[in-house]
Amino acid sequence: MLRRLLLGGTAALMIGSTASVASADDMSWFPSEPPSSATPGECYARVRIEPVFEPYTETITSSDAYETYDVAPPRLDERIEEYVSREAGVRYVVHQPVYETITETILVRPAYTEYVVRPAVHETVTEQIMVREPRMVWQRGRVPGAQITRYDPETGEVWCLVEEPGEYRTVTRNVVVQPARIDEIETPAEYASVSREVLVERGRVEEIPIPAEYDTYTVQFLTQPATVESRTVQGRTETITRYRLVQSERYEWRMMDCEEIELPNFNAPTVERSRTPMSYQDHSGGVDFDTHYDQYNGAAESRILGRQ
Repeated sequence: MLRRLLLGGTAALMIGSTASVASADDMSWFPSEPPSSATPGECYARVRIEPVFEPYTETITSSDAYETYDVAPPRLDERIEEYVSREAGVRYVVHQPVYETITETILVRPAYTEYVVRPAVHETVTEQIMVREPRMVWQRGRVPGAQITRYDPETGEVWCLVEEPGEYRTVTRNVVVQPARIDEIETPAEYASVSREVLVERGRVEEIPIPAEYDTYTVQFLTQPATVESRTVQGRTETITRYRLVQSERYEWRMMDCEEIELPNFNAPTVERSRTPMSYQDHSGGVDFDTHYDQYNGAAESRILGRQ
């Protein structure tokens, strides 16, 4: 009864209030336009037609063929080897020389005689010496003090015999007052004390032999190499059922029996109708309206109840 009530309310809202349905956001799942051929007193319901799928089979590869490998590891064995960890040799120990310090007096400068020259002593003496003696000479003219006067009748000249004085020069002489001499100076010998190291024991090198040292190590050798064997694993196939879409889902308006729907404030007109029950079978898709009614009308029920 409730489903019929809701369905009747849905039809009444769609037919009687088309403008309000078109503007409501929560009723956007209704078709944009109601049936154009509807007449007063008819009831319609919006029916969802399920999509139609066609099954078909297909063989797929569930597992590809592949190649696998069986690997056998190599076999190794061990043996002990001996080796010289340190070769034999000789160690040298050096013994340093031994010295002893002694002190002795040595001649650092012998005695010797030194000669000192005493130079001569000189004095400077200045004296006049005659470089030309006085002499008697004839001079032309009358000379005072002439001893003899002579007249030359041919020339008329007078010659006088006069004494010409001697010529002197002043000379400076270096006169030795004391002659040079040599003095002997005796210088005695000079000695000094020195310390020196005297070799008491000579240095030497001692050879000490060093024996060789041995150690062991482990050697691994291959007795059997690694092997690889391949084998092929066959692939597997299986048959699955798939579905292809034949017809998409759709919505359409279906006429309902208004006498079976209770509409508030609505009196259905008296119309002679056939008493034959209406069929809600979808012949195109094979969908029963009664079976799928609740799938699309559940949301509509809450909306319609809220509007009432």
